Amino acid sequence: MSYSSDTKEELCRLEPESVCCLLAELSGIVSAAGSVIYRAGGRRRLSIETENAAVARRAFRLLRDVFDVQPELITLRRARLGGRSAHRIEIAGDEAAFVLEGCGIAVAQRRGVPREVTVRKCCRMAFLRGVFLACGSVTDPQKEYHLEFVLADEAFAAALQRLIARFSLEAHRARRRQMTLVYLKGQSAISDMLSIVGAQHARFEMEDVCIRKELRNNANRATNCDSANMERAVAASARQIEAIERLLAAVGGQSLPPALLQTAKLRLANPEVSLEELGKLCDPPVGKSGVNHRLRRLERMAAEIDSAGSGA
Repeated sequence: MSYSSDTKEELCRLEPESVCCLLAELSGIVSAAGSVIYRAGGRRRLSIETENAAVARRAFRLLRDVFDVQPELITLRRARLGGRSAHRIEIAGDEAAFVLEGCGIAVAQRRGVPREVTVRKCCRMAFLRGVFLACGSVTDPQKEYHLEFVLADEAFAAALQRLIARFSLEAHRARRRQMTLVYLKGQSAISDMLSIVGAQHARFEMEDVCIRKELRNNANRATNCDSANMERAVAASARQIEAIERLLAAVGGQSLPPALLQTAKLRLANPEVSLEELGKLCDPPVGKSGVNHRLRRLERMAAEIDSAGSGA
């Protein structure tokens, strides 16, 4: 299963202790995925549809446990889903009206976050869990950090955005075809949202992926830095050797001070060693800065000879 499906499976196994949170979660599911159909005589039919079997079972059980109604669970084949199954839960008549009223959903005024069922913080968290189960998804953190709610009702999307802001999280809105997206970006914000809705295992998995990514990036940066340093050292050594060879060809070794001559010969004999290692080969040994100073003097002397030759 996908990371998003695993997250929903985890949420569907949660057992809230208070009835108010069960009601708030159900209200979130109905608000996000429910639709009301009017029949003859003003009778209403409440329909909740989801592609996720675990979410369908969760909604069915919540309806039965919270409202003591007997919903109908129908499995459908959807061509738009590539022939995969979708699940529809239906309640008709007085039971539909009873559920809508209990969930704080006034159909004529749709759509906002029902205040009656989201008074307490724990209930607001449960409501968000229900909305995520109904219309949310979260991308595998191995690929990117993205969590979104896909909603048909723009007014409800705006209300959901405000609700998320009450948890000090910044959600964004966008349009995709005929739907409105409320989404969060970034590992920190998404980890917090997963914690709010109760998906602690999914959150720990995301944070573990983030840590491993950071370790991998640090290792890559260190490797790239080492490679860059090696390339610079090789280029510097080649430049030094070329300057030393021009200098010796022009003036000979006997004209150089003993210390410079020793360093020049050691560089020619050891083109691959670092300045620190080259200093240890000197007699007496010389520090890294001392070797660097000698080599720069040799390069300047070669440049001066080149300049003199060009002027002539």
